[in-house]
Parts: sequence; structure tokens; C-alpha cells
Amino acid sequence: MDRADVVVVGAGIMGVASAYHLVRNNPGKDVLLVDRYGGPGQGNTGRSNAMFRNTFSSSDNQTLADASISFYLHTQEDEGEDLGLQKLGYLWTMNEARLSASEPYLEAMKRNGIEFSRKEARELKDKLPGFVLDGNAGGQASLLGLPTVEGGIFGPKCGRLDPDKLVRYYAREFVRLGGKTAFNTEAKRLVVGAKDSIGIEGEPFVWQESEVSGVEVRGQVNGIVEADCVVVACGAWGNEILEPIGVDGHTKAKKRQLFSFHAKGEVDLEGLVHAKGFNELGLCPMVILPKSGVHFKPVSEETALWVACEDEVNRPYLDLPDHDLGVYQAEPSYYEKSVKPVLTGYFPSFEKARLKAQWAGLYSYNTVDFLPFAFRKENLVVVGGDSGSGIMKGDSLGRLADALYREEEEATLYGEVPYKVSKIGFEARDVEREEWVI
Repeated sequence: MDRADVVVVGAGIMGVASAYHLVRNNPGKDVLLVDRYGGPGQGNTGRSNAMFRNTFSSSDNQTLADASISFYLHTQEDEGEDLGLQKLGYLWTMNEARLSASEPYLEAMKRNGIEFSRKEARELKDKLPGFVLDGNAGGQASLLGLPTVEGGIFGPKCGRLDPDKLVRYYAREFVRLGGKTAFNTEAKRLVVGAKDSIGIEGEPFVWQESEVSGVEVRGQVNGIVEADCVVVACGAWGNEILEPIGVDGHTKAKKRQLFSFHAKGEVDLEGLVHAKGFNELGLCPMVILPKSGVHFKPVSEETALWVACEDEVNRPYLDLPDHDLGVYQAEPSYYEKSVKPVLTGYFPSFEKARLKAQWAGLYSYNTVDFLPFAFRKENLVVVGGDSGSGIMKGDSLGRLADALYREEEEATLYGEVPYKVSKIGFEARDVEREEWVI
């Protein structure tokens, strides 16, 4: 294939969602989805914690996530597509100062129709087996600066899903609607040409208007694929393809790690997996502790608990990450020395937990306000900057990419929710900085 109307580079959640909405809303257009891996979601999407929430401090994040979650729920509950989705809920545990500081965010959620409830400390103590509210009062709590939990905020329209099932659903529907895929195909560079070429070697010159005219690829498809529009949704690798043509990707990547622990047969931990009173599934919610962003979730089909942390200090930014994600390994010493002391302060039952698996992937986010971006420069559409929240806002971002392609001022999110495209661009960006970052 040497020509397409649209080429989408990247088949993670943002790429497949963009490709799906592009082919769905532009019948008759040739849309090509390109990715260096052998199938969709085999990069960082497949290594993610795969959680979703609509509980954010930013109204824009609330809107983008809530619409995407509604689409996923509709797809699984009404269309019968198994996405592995479980509405576990998100539980933010907080001290008194954090609870008070969160009141303006809760008011914003209330105005936007985001459901939540306040939880008293005693209720959390009763429902979460082994929960120590004061973080093991004494030496460790004092040394680590563990705040005493005074309450929590619970979001019921939150939970987990299977990232592989989600991206395969989008990819399958994309192909069913006429989209074409080229997996095992790397986008080597964006091809830039003059809008009005005069056939002189070296074009485009500074006095000519330039535009992206295609993508040079290598693999299953080789050579230059010309296109009327190129959509870049490469996540952590966006800078690699954008910066050589002078376009700022506005992202920074960092390694993030996940640790899975056996709970089956461990009385306290198995009881924690099946903590009741939070959801219809009779499972523990995603629990965010009030120190260092340490959090865990139940994985019921494995009878396991997955643990992670926001991990900011001394974690270098990666402007041009390695193509081989295998070089980014989880670090046992990081869990033992940084995560475990906080985790066991509040849940001592993790003290002797048996490690089942560990892995790492990359976050790539906009460090200015921690919201995603979507913008257009001539024939180039870029969407990204939302790792850590990519799955939970993926459908909305795909609809925004399609609206940008069609040069519309407003996208229609799932549920007929209007959203002004320029809000998460950069020329007229109009968003609130996100404060509830994990």
C-alpha cells in the first residue's frame, strides 16, 4: 500500500481508538493503522495497570474519562463484548488536611454529575481487613511520616478492565469497518513536503508552506506511504517521530513498575481481595494510600493483589525511550525499600506476601497540567500525553482525533457530550491542572 487517506501511527489504546472512530465517521476513506509490534496494545498499553476512574480534580479529566467509561460499560453490558471490566470503585484514603483540601474538587465533581461518597475512618477500618489507620503508630509511622487516615473518598464508577480485550475490540471493529492494518511495521519518519511543490530538490524551503505528506515505514509494508493526514498516537515514542520535523510532542516518559502478590491461602490477604461492602462484586476497591501514591487493587481471577506507586523522585525522564521494553525491568529493591514500608504500615498483612510477578512499562505524560492533549498542525494530528490515564480516556481521545481530522471545532463524546477540541490543544488550551495524579 503506497497511499492512504489517513495513516495512524501507534496501535496502543489511543491509536486504535483514533483509528476506529476515523473509519467509523469517514466511510469510504482509506485508513491505515501502523505499529512496530505484532498486534494491537503490545507496547505500554499491555503493561499498564488498566484501571479507570472519573474521579479527578480537573473538570476536563472528569468529562473525558466519564464519557469513555460510559462507552466501555455500554460495550460490555449492552453489546455483550467482554472487556474484562469490573466496577470495583476507587478509594482515596486521606488525612484531615487532604480531605479538607479536596472539597473544591468534590464540588466540581458534583456539578459535573460525577458520583462519589465520603467514607468515615471507622467504616474503612471495618470493611478492609487488617487496615491500620495510623500507619502502625510509633517508630515506623513517625520515621516515614505516615499520615493517620481520617476518612476517604469513594468513586463507584471506577475499576479495572483487560487492556488486551479492549484494544482487540477496537482493532477488530476497525478492520470490520474497512480499516487496514500493518503490524510488524515501524514508522521510521514523517515525510514533509511543500504544499505547492515546484519540483526543486531540497523542498520545502522556509519560504514555502510545508505539511506532512506521508510516513516512511519498514516491515510488513516498506517505503513511503503518502497520506492526506497522519495521526501520531505513539505514546512514549511520540517525541522520536515528532521532534525530527520540529514538532514538540509535549511529553515526558518515565518508567513505572507493578508488583503482583499471591493472596490465595493467605488468610488476611485473601480476605482483603474479597473485602465486601464497596461494590456488587464483593471485591476490594482500588485503594490509594495517603502517602507517596502507593496503591493496590485486587485481581480476583488470580486471587492476587497488584501493588504500584507513583514513583517520582530520582526516576529519570526518558525523552527517547528504547524500542525494546524488555530493557525496563521492575526493581525488587525499589519495592522493598520504597513501597513496602508504606504499604505494610497501613496493611501489615503484606509483610510476608509472596511475590508472584513483577514488570515495568513507561508512562508518557504532559508534565505541565497532567491532562492529555490533541492538536493539529496542517496535515498532522497528534494525540497523547495521557499515560496512566490513557485507557480511561482512550475513547474520548479517539473521538477528538477524528474531530481534528475533520477540522471540526467540537467533538461529540459518548452520550452526546459536546467537547470543544481546542480545550486540550496548545494554542488555546483551556484546562485546569490535575491535582489527583497517581
